[in-house]
Amino acid sequence: MIFDLDGTLLNRDASLKSFIDAQYERFKSHLEKVPKSRYAERFIELDARGMVWKDRVYRQLAEEFELPVAWEELLEDYMTHFKQHCAPFPHMKFLLEQLKGKSLRLGIISNGKGQFQLDAIQALGIEPYMDVILISEWEGMKKPDRRLFRMAVERIGVKPEEAMYVGDHPDNDIKGARNAGLKTIWKRDAQWSSAEADYIIEDLAEIVTIAAQENLQIRKFQEADLEEVVALFYGTVHTVNAADYSGEQLAAWAPKDEQAQKAAEWKKSLQQNLSYVAEIDGEIACFCDMTPAGYLNRLYVHTDYQRQGIASRLVSQLEQEAEKLQLSCIFTDASLTAKPFFEKRGFWIVRKQSVERRGIAIPNYHMRKKLSSG
Repeated sequence: MIFDLDGTLLNRDASLKSFIDAQYERFKSHLEKVPKSRYAERFIELDARGMVWKDRVYRQLAEEFELPVAWEELLEDYMTHFKQHCAPFPHMKFLLEQLKGKSLRLGIISNGKGQFQLDAIQALGIEPYMDVILISEWEGMKKPDRRLFRMAVERIGVKPEEAMYVGDHPDNDIKGARNAGLKTIWKRDAQWSSAEADYIIEDLAEIVTIAAQENLQIRKFQEADLEEVVALFYGTVHTVNAADYSGEQLAAWAPKDEQAQKAAEWKKSLQQNLSYVAEIDGEIACFCDMTPAGYLNRLYVHTDYQRQGIASRLVSQLEQEAEKLQLSCIFTDASLTAKPFFEKRGFWIVRKQSVERRGIAIPNYHMRKKLSSG
């Protein structure tokens, strides 16, 4: 996973506004004839979202406002102090921690001045996460040159098709990366209406889900999966809040000493049903099964992979299988917490019921979804 810096990890707009405010205060005795709001407004206009280097910006400011301070002094101040105002986008550290935790190799490709951009990276505290950092000045080329993207994946040690690039600029980032053979994620920016990317996001945290889905393998259940699948359900290996995904099994929990019997029952039903597992890096992240009549019997997700779209992918697989069987609909029993998940997938409530668990009546919903084959 390779990232652009400005506008993607670094909230450059917020950082720049903070810096301009502080610079104005430092040079207030020289700038007081120019209102702070006007100074900031004109700076941002001339900067053109970082596309114009600051020597030109400060030259123009000094000329337009007839500033009694040398533009070189203002530029030096920018070079020295901007890093103190670097602000990340929300969830940046969370994202990098999550990706590193999944053993993904990370990198940055940024246009700009070498030391200046590196100072920003270090100010954000993200240099230790990166396996490679390419900055255009130091590499002698800049985005959208596809050679820069190819150079990054070569240094990381993967093929272009094994890498994804995240950026905010439709041409410099998205087109450049696509031309180099990388998959792309466009971090939406209001300045542009669209970009031809593989994924479009509003928030960096969404990339966690994308990374999981990209690394996901869906396959049919095999007998060798039984122990891990049963452990997933009972929490002997992983703790799972099963109620978040299916209510039908709430009445089927059994003491640990009954698990062998339950495992035998599961083995029989999973072999008879249409059963699938979702695997990430050799670990079963989710499993589900559906009877030949179209009843979604079980759907459980490892806690580390919940809320990442995996359950939706498995349900989609079952819907495809149901279409092949020319079923008119599929149906399930969902808990209160699982009901919104199924409603988003087009299920509607047929009736409300309840199940007994340890003497407590728990709300349960029988839900159906009509298929096009019906």
